[in-house]
Amino acid sequence: MLLITGTYRITGDSPDGDTVRFYPDDAAFWCDVPGMHKVKRNEHGGVSIRLDGIDALETHYPGVGDFVHQPLGLGAHAARNELLTWLGFTEVVRDDKKEEERVGSSKPGAVPGYILTSGADVYNRCIALVGRGDAPKIGTDPDPARSGTHLNVTVDMLRATANHHLLSLGLVYPTFYKNLPADLRMDMTATAQQARKDKAPDSVWLNDKTTSGEKIENLESLTDDLVMLPKLFRHLVDYVRVFGPDLGGVPAFLAGKADEYTLPEDRNKRIFGLQHVVQVTDGTLRMTRPIEDLIFAEK
Repeated sequence: MLLITGTYRITGDSPDGDTVRFYPDDAAFWCDVPGMHKVKRNEHGGVSIRLDGIDALETHYPGVGDFVHQPLGLGAHAARNELLTWLGFTEVVRDDKKEEERVGSSKPGAVPGYILTSGADVYNRCIALVGRGDAPKIGTDPDPARSGTHLNVTVDMLRATANHHLLSLGLVYPTFYKNLPADLRMDMTATAQQARKDKAPDSVWLNDKTTSGEKIENLESLTDDLVMLPKLFRHLVDYVRVFGPDLGGVPAFLAGKADEYTLPEDRNKRIFGLQHVVQVTDGTLRMTRPIEDLIFAEK
């Protein structure tokens, strides 16, 4: 992964549990981020970082129409607040009256850190492991690695990131893509499974209905009450907004979305559409596989 050092800044943005703004010490390194998608920079060189391997409950999903969110008191705000605290922000003032919950000010204004990235997504966000403080050291070198270095990221390096920290507390769901190295994915899988057993305070696993199932009666039941995998939530919000709460058409809708992924029984077989792992029975919807089984293809 490519190492880039810099600072995190949140004023004027709407960070959530898996997205934060990062400003590199040298913006030229954005050109070195691998993959087919290029990162989108603002006028100051800042880029939206999407934390690799995790998915937090939505705090302001736009979709088709107004912003909506998942239950804010059941993990969404907890993940966001923990991420910002872990990074080093001690005081965050935001406008909670606005749907985007933009940050008006923070103390400190910026905190130092680094990212480890293997690419950008289709929305031009940089996908990365998020670290704080000094960059990792390589071997016996007493000094941190330099920005622009390509590192073979170890499990120990992973465990020093916000990605792993949030997953260990059960504040986010695991959601894996092919670019994530297998040894890191295996460690994150074990971490998520332990968090599911622990069900720590504010954990999404305390109220998760992704695989146990829940009836969806209207849009509000999705946004106000139901704790479930954010990727599936986003699809369901788009569906209910257009077709209403009758879930009979969900399998066809998911087929049209054509998410590509593999399952552990055959990692060489490409599967298209979550309808293969989602079951709808008498208005109750559930996933038939735990999310850590799926490895998604980057778009």
